[in-house]
Amino acid sequence: MKPIRQAELNHYNETINSKFYQKARDIETEINSQAQELSDKKEKSFTKELKVEAKLKIAQDKYLKYKKFMEDKDKIERELMAGVRNACEVVENHLNNVNNARGWNLSFDGYDVRDEDPVHYFKMKIDKARFTEAFCFCNKNHKIKNILEAKKEYAKNILYSGGDINTVATELRNAFLEANIEFALPKSLLRISA
Repeated sequence: MKPIRQAELNHYNETINSKFYQKARDIETEINSQAQELSDKKEKSFTKELKVEAKLKIAQDKYLKYKKFMEDKDKIERELMAGVRNACEVVENHLNNVNNARGWNLSFDGYDVRDEDPVHYFKMKIDKARFTEAFCFCNKNHKIKNILEAKKEYAKNILYSGGDINTVATELRNAFLEANIEFALPKSLLRISA
């Protein structure tokens, strides 16, 4: 029985990492695609689900009024600006509460009502949150990815089992076949030792 040498061990370890990384990257692309589709489906209903639609409408109305009268008297400008700020603070506070509850790790305070449309800002952030939720859902429920991770762990266990090189090579080949990953291996290593 010939033990596996360090160079062979390193080679197989690198091959495992490389092959499983490629398969995982393909799956990650598929998950992103599925998450984008799910996110797009929920585009219209997501703001309703967050119960922020009316608040966004109020903030948008306040902002449009502000823009319309910006060149008028200072008094009107100050009143409208206060209204926009108050409405945006309500939206910001609401979305921050939802952010904390859903664990999005997003910040909703990066807007300036004098320079940009805060409703547009909030909608961009909501779109990002919607995609994040859709991605997490698709990632968590992707059966092939979960199976692939288990197969990689199995292959690593085989590699570090301490068996002889022929046994390890044969078992690794079988593990790769089960995971539908090509694994080039010299035929001389596939012989079962007597």
